[in-house]
Amino acid sequence: MPAWLTIAITDLNDYLVGAQVTALNTTALASGQSDRFTRTMTDMVNRIRTKIEGCPRNHISATPLTVPPELKWVACYLIIEAMQAGVPGLRLTEDQRAQIQRANDQLTRIADCKEVVSLPPDPLNPVDVQRGGQSQLVTRSRRIASRDQTRGF
Repeated sequence: MPAWLTIAITDLNDYLVGAQVTALNTTALASGQSDRFTRTMTDMVNRIRTKIEGCPRNHISATPLTVPPELKWVACYLIIEAMQAGVPGLRLTEDQRAQIQRANDQLTRIADCKEVVSLPPDPLNPVDVQRGGQSQLVTRSRRIASRDQTRGF
């Protein structure tokens, strides 16, 4: 069970040029607004956690504002997209837009139970049994023996 991660602004530097991260975080702020990252990160991480909870096979961490390590890239790209909306003069490249689309697609697959995320070391609702796949009840129609069906025995 790998530890879940809290996304920091420095994590965005792996997906965007450092100068762009600084510009997204500090350009055109409203009076009294300290930075864009903190609230945007909170909103996007909560969005990801909600999608994870959408599948009953997934569990979220009891630690607030954490995401599974395999979804770090998803969180970073969604944060970048949301922060960019606050500074329309800074454009994202086509590659960045494609990554954001892939991130949204990944979240949809997780919510649809097509992918399962890693189990956190501190699940919010711990379970005593292992997570299993969905099961399907298989039934068959009741057979009634008749003279025609038993001929030849």
